[in-house]
Amino acid sequence: MMPEDDWPPAPMVPAASPAPWNSLWDFSLAVYAAPGVAEACLRAQDQYGLDVNLILWAAWLGANGHRLTGPELAAAASATDAWRREVVQPLRAVRRRLKNGPPPAPNAASTALREQVQAAELAAERQQQEMLQAFPPRQRLEATPELALAANIALLLPAGNRRAVTEALHAAIFNP
Repeated sequence: MMPEDDWPPAPMVPAASPAPWNSLWDFSLAVYAAPGVAEACLRAQDQYGLDVNLILWAAWLGANGHRLTGPELAAAASATDAWRREVVQPLRAVRRRLKNGPPPAPNAASTALREQVQAAELAAERQQQEMLQAFPPRQRLEATPELALAANIALLLPAGNRRAVTEALHAAIFNP
């Protein structure tokens, strides 16, 4: 296990090379479904206001050996921020609200509506990921995937709070 604040990270258990994911969306579907990843990413989203799609994008680049720079991260976040704030987050808020209210929710009709909103939210997230996939314009393969993954997550999460996300992603990507 990697201590919370170690940098650079101690080497993790040697892993097999990750599957070559050409699409950020395919990568996200596979990795997010792995044990512990959704929980760790959602906790980072809810506690720190992070964007799960940005986390998955940084992990995808890391899995391919690209170590992000601060300006690359800032450019991608800036390019997708309006879409996330004005489309993805409102859909997420409606979906979450329909789970327990307002009246007449929850009922069969509101559950069906919630499922439709969830499908729209996923479609919006996929569009955001298509935007993210274009960043950075030139990818550099300059680090081992394990090191690039840890470094990319370190750019997103504050020290002391990245271990759960890094370990869950590492296990999903390198030890599926």
